[in-house]
Amino acid sequence: MFYEGHTPLEIVGQLMIATLFLGTLVLNAGTKERQHVDRMAAMNIPLPRATLWAGFALQAAGGVMVAVDWQTGLGAVLLIVFTVLASAIFHRFWTMEDPLRRHLHLSFVFSNIAVIGALLLLI
Repeated sequence: MFYEGHTPLEIVGQLMIATLFLGTLVLNAGTKERQHVDRMAAMNIPLPRATLWAGFALQAAGGVMVAVDWQTGLGAVLLIVFTVLASAIFHRFWTMEDPLRRHLHLSFVFSNIAVIGALLLLI
């Protein structure tokens, strides 16, 4: 049965983690797809549209698995892979000359490290 043996706080935490991924998926796939494809093409990412949608598939599968507590460990692994790859593609702080942009993207990387820590707790 779903969420068997979980405390109410564990359930809420797990749903909050899933909401982060599923919510950003809806926003990015719905309104930012062209922007992401253009950024990826400018960075010479191969097959930018296909790569982006592969990432969205990882994000969707992992997010749903975590949300419904089915194969949660595998879902968390999918989300870890997604987070590492998305960070490497979109938050390349080391390439940024503007100190404010570099700081902002480094902060995103640190936040993603914390998210990965939360996902590790689900495994």
